[in-house]
Amino acid sequence: MTNCSAEPLGVLYSWIPRGLRAEEIVFLPDACPGKSPLPTGTAVLTRQPDWRRFAVSDCGCGMRLLRSDLDRADLDRRRWDAVADRLRANRGRLGDLGGGNHFLDALAPDDGGPIHFLCHTGSRQESGLVDALVDRPAEFDREFARVSAWARDNRAAVQEALEAVFGRLEPVLDVSHNGYEERADGAVILRKGSVRLLPGELAVIPSHMSGDAVLVRATPRIAELLCSMSHGTGRVMSRGDVKPLADAFDFQALRRRILVPDAIADASFRTEGPYAYRELDDCLLLVDGYVTVERRFSVVAYLGHL
Repeated sequence: MTNCSAEPLGVLYSWIPRGLRAEEIVFLPDACPGKSPLPTGTAVLTRQPDWRRFAVSDCGCGMRLLRSDLDRADLDRRRWDAVADRLRANRGRLGDLGGGNHFLDALAPDDGGPIHFLCHTGSRQESGLVDALVDRPAEFDREFARVSAWARDNRAAVQEALEAVFGRLEPVLDVSHNGYEERADGAVILRKGSVRLLPGELAVIPSHMSGDAVLVRATPRIAELLCSMSHGTGRVMSRGDVKPLADAFDFQALRRRILVPDAIADASFRTEGPYAYRELDDCLLLVDGYVTVERRFSVVAYLGHL
C-alpha cells in the first residue's frame, strides 16, 4: 500500500472492499469512501478474474481544460449567465453539466495569461448500464467504452456551449478519472477518482469553488503510484457533516469574489462549499516529488447545480 492521503493506514484498510485481492493499492490525497466499490482517490493493481465488479460507478467521469484568448475583462456577468442558460437548456442530453461536485470554472492564470475553462462532468446515469454486465466481460468492455466515449462527447458539448459565447477554445487536456487499464502481463489497474498519468504528461488538480487549481507535470516517480494522480484535493468533510459550516458561511462574500449566476441558489451548493475541501497547497505537499507545478490558476467564475 502507498499512502499519499492524510488518513492513517487503519482507516484506509477499513475502506478496502470485501473480496478485493490486490497486489498494490495507492491512496491519493482525495481518498474517501463513497457509494462505489472502490474508494474515490485510489488506484489498484489486481489479477483477480472478476475485477470488473470493482470498476463500475461513473465510468468516464473526467475533466477537460480549455485555453482561450480572453482577458479577465472579457469575462462578465452577461456572458457567464449566457453560458449557464445554454447548459441548463442541455439538461438530459449532451452538454449537461450534471449535479453533485460537477462544475464549470473560469480560471485566471497567476502569470497573467489568458482565461482558461475547466469542465468536470460525469456519466452516472449512463454508467449504470455497465453494472449488470460484470460477469459478461466482452459486453462489459464494449459498454464501458461506449459510456466513456459518451462522457467525452458530453464534455465536448459543454465546450461548444462555451464557444458559442466566447469563441474558439483550445483543448489543453481531457482526462477521465474513472476507468481501467489492462496490461500486457495480464494485470489490470483500476482507477477510481484518479487519472492515468505517465512521466512527462500533464494533469489538472482543482481544489474548491473559490480556491486555486494547478496544471502539473508528472515526474518519473509517478510510476511508484501506478502512474496515477489525484483528480482533486479531496473532501475534508462529508456532505452529511457540512451543515453547521454551511449555515455560518458567507455566500454573499463568495459571490463578490467570483462570478456565480444569481439563478444558482446558495442552498444548491451548500454541500460543495470551500469549507468541505482540502486546500490546494496541503494537497500538493502530499504528492510532492511525483509532480511539478507548471501553472497555477485562481477561480474567477463558477457554474454548477444548474
